[in-house]
Amino acid sequence: MNYNKALEDYKKNGFAIVDNFLPENIADKLESMYCSDSNQWDLNDQVRDQAYGDGKFGKHKTDNPYLPREDEEYSAKFWRSNNLESEIESIFDDHFKPALKTISQTQLTDYDIRCYKLDKGDYYRSHMDDYAGVVGCIYYVNKEWIWDWGGILNIIPSSEVTEATSIFPKFNRAVFLSHGGFKFPHFVNVVADYAKKPRFSVVSFNS
Repeated sequence: MNYNKALEDYKKNGFAIVDNFLPENIADKLESMYCSDSNQWDLNDQVRDQAYGDGKFGKHKTDNPYLPREDEEYSAKFWRSNNLESEIESIFDDHFKPALKTISQTQLTDYDIRCYKLDKGDYYRSHMDDYAGVVGCIYYVNKEWIWDWGGILNIIPSSEVTEATSIFPKFNRAVFLSHGGFKFPHFVNVVADYAKKPRFSVVSFNS
């Protein structure tokens, strides 16, 4: 696959979107693996105080008037499958690692792969991931996702920006994020109660 456009966007904007990222048969296989009843999903229900101030998580602090203030808590609710993470390692090695190195122009050696599920009511509040790796990747697994079901990634490039860039879940879409260079806040809005399916994604933090 030619990543010239993605590399250009990544350098200029700090993120790049690649549609039809995986070969069709691999994308289908990954979706089938996520939908298997054999997967074990563990709930992560996170709450952190002082996340937006000068405390331990002060790196999330921002002057943007549309993002959380210092007296608010960071919180997130999502599901993670450790067994699925082991099962998709070969797919990640063959397809994700080369793309991550090419688009980030970095000789990456450490990869943290996570298999996530967002059910009704699940979300991530505004946060930054620069502590987790220099480049991140989000891959959307669902063959069907109705956009008003929620679960939309929103990126705020800088404190001066008053509009978020919204990236919608789409089957076989990968999003590459420059956590080391741009350090922008981002959040995923709540999955609606009327969503008929959970939102599946592969997320990785790499350095």
